[in-house]
Amino acid sequence: MLSFFNKRNTILFYFIVAIFISLSFNSSYAARTDNIKVFFNDPPDTKNIDIELANFIDSAKVCVIAHFYQINRQCVVNALINAAKRLGPKNIKLITDNKYYKNKKYLSTYSRLESAGIVIRTDQSDGSKGTGESHNKFCVVDSKKVWTGSYNPTDNNSVNDYNNALILNSTDAAILYSEEFSNMYDKLLFGSNKPRLKNNHKFTIDSVEVEVYFSPADNVNGIICDYILKAKSFISFVIFAFTYDEIENALFSKHSLGVNVRGMCDDLSAGGKSSGYTALVSKKMNVKKDSNSRSQLHDKFIVFDHESNTAAVITGSHNYTKAANTKNDENIVIIHDKYYSQLYYNEFAKIYGAKQIKIEDNLLNIITPIKK
Repeated sequence: MLSFFNKRNTILFYFIVAIFISLSFNSSYAARTDNIKVFFNDPPDTKNIDIELANFIDSAKVCVIAHFYQINRQCVVNALINAAKRLGPKNIKLITDNKYYKNKKYLSTYSRLESAGIVIRTDQSDGSKGTGESHNKFCVVDSKKVWTGSYNPTDNNSVNDYNNALILNSTDAAILYSEEFSNMYDKLLFGSNKPRLKNNHKFTIDSVEVEVYFSPADNVNGIICDYILKAKSFISFVIFAFTYDEIENALFSKHSLGVNVRGMCDDLSAGGKSSGYTALVSKKMNVKKDSNSRSQLHDKFIVFDHESNTAAVITGSHNYTKAANTKNDENIVIIHDKYYSQLYYNEFAKIYGAKQIKIEDNLLNIITPIKK
């Protein structure tokens, strides 16, 4: 009888080991973690995306650095001002795009921030006319965690325009974003003048593999093309501006090979002469444009193989244009995980008008210790 129990325990032990080995070698299991959080608004419902950013800033205990293309959402502005009062204005730093810094619509916002002692840099702080748009939308708190995505903290982006944002609670991510910020804020290197970061662009947050890249130094359009060409079954994208021929060609190539390629483009950018939307529709591909005149389809994300254990999603500030790749200050995040890919797929499906799926979120329970 004793030998039977020993044999049974041995089999159970090897079974558990096999589960852990299979999890460790699969980079895209549905592994939700509290250290990666995703937010979507649903115009005209903000879904509290603005309040989530304000709360993120409020959580700072040491410092806040932020690069916002434009800003006028008052709860976020107030959070930055309160942080300056709480932590000292020298510990709150902000970069914004010069054309909005000088825009009458935004003058009162930037004046309030500067009156609180916050020093603001723009892409023309070096005395030049700038090389492109300072288009990032990221914030780093206490050198420990990052907020990024497509969301500008403005009234329009909160209420009218479709957007997404995410929090990466990761010192690896914070180091990358902080160094990118320092190149611009401290060294006044913007656009094509910035060097490529030497830090490792790939890291894990709990069990989730993550990558971070910046434009122009990292050739982000090339990275997006590479992921498109590696897709096996599904590609689903939502994009604001789309004029880059190589991405268009990559999508058509996968469509021609039988991959289910579907996309949603903003109505404004879809009407341009070089529009990727027009080119793909002319090739009978399943690409639609937003017909809501009230809003912009401001998201910039693409989901690969959401049903597969190799699922991945790319999101960030980066549009599919030559300027984004060669002139602008931009960033992307790549998440290799089925759970997060399916979150973004369902957002795509909602906007596109496709059937949403049941999100797989059960495997985390296998590897999460029981709290006593």
